[in-house]
Amino acid sequence: MSIQNGYKGIDVNIISYTKHPAKIVWDILKQTWLDLHNVEYDPESELIQSFIKDSLSRRLNPVTMETIKIQMTFKGISRVNLAQLTRHRGWIFNSESQMPQSVNHNVIIPLSIVNSEYYERAVNLIEESQKLYNEMVLGNESKETTNIPYQDARYLLIHGQTADISASFTLPQFINALGMRLENNTHDEINYMFRIALKNLREQVNEDKELDKLDLLIYNTLLNSADVFGATRKVGTCYDAMFGNSMKRFPDADKFVSEATDKCLFNYKKLAWYHELKRIYKEEPELLLPGEKEMIESWEE
Repeated sequence: MSIQNGYKGIDVNIISYTKHPAKIVWDILKQTWLDLHNVEYDPESELIQSFIKDSLSRRLNPVTMETIKIQMTFKGISRVNLAQLTRHRGWIFNSESQMPQSVNHNVIIPLSIVNSEYYERAVNLIEESQKLYNEMVLGNESKETTNIPYQDARYLLIHGQTADISASFTLPQFINALGMRLENNTHDEINYMFRIALKNLREQVNEDKELDKLDLLIYNTLLNSADVFGATRKVGTCYDAMFGNSMKRFPDADKFVSEATDKCLFNYKKLAWYHELKRIYKEEPELLLPGEKEMIESWEE
């Protein structure tokens, strides 16, 4: 059994990504024009460069970018996070199973609980859950000594139990998911996980010597655009009833956001993500988005 205080420890492994996306984009994009069908891909071609740039800026067909596929493994995420992640439509998932063998508890405890008077009781609950699980599956080495089957015993595992899950998706699907999940006022563990994913993918792409300059242009243009939906206008668009736009990275987008924030149900400073952001500010500042450093510093006033 092990206990992880907070989300630090989650990681993301980049399995693969589309090599030479620029050639694929060009070969599909050129089909619209009969006189371009025989133009072979050349990253030095000004014509091809201009077409790809126009596709990236959506002046030409942007659907070609959906040919870019990404595969990742999200490592050590909680079952809470897994339930959020698998809501993304069009993604393909394969999750680690708790059924065919005995598992040890590796449980994430959010920092809001770690920093509270409930922490000791939370640890005791995890220990008792592990003890009960161990007793239930004892003897499952053979059918003659079978006790409680693993697929039944797993129902008593803690919801914060970690697992690995692999996923396949398009690059535009990833950017769209980031637009929602990087929102500070509604997401926490999945927010941190996606920040790690974005950083790792960006680093791996830029270290890849096989990619030409147009490949890098496509990846970096799209990855550098990743942010919450209101970021381009520098406004907060979250009107979720729990916290609204309480963290104030950006000013409220409109009266609906302001009203939701004024009437929100909970104090954002009680949220685990509030504590995580303060930790990230000190330990992993490379994960902060534009304006978040100033946002966090404003909390100390």
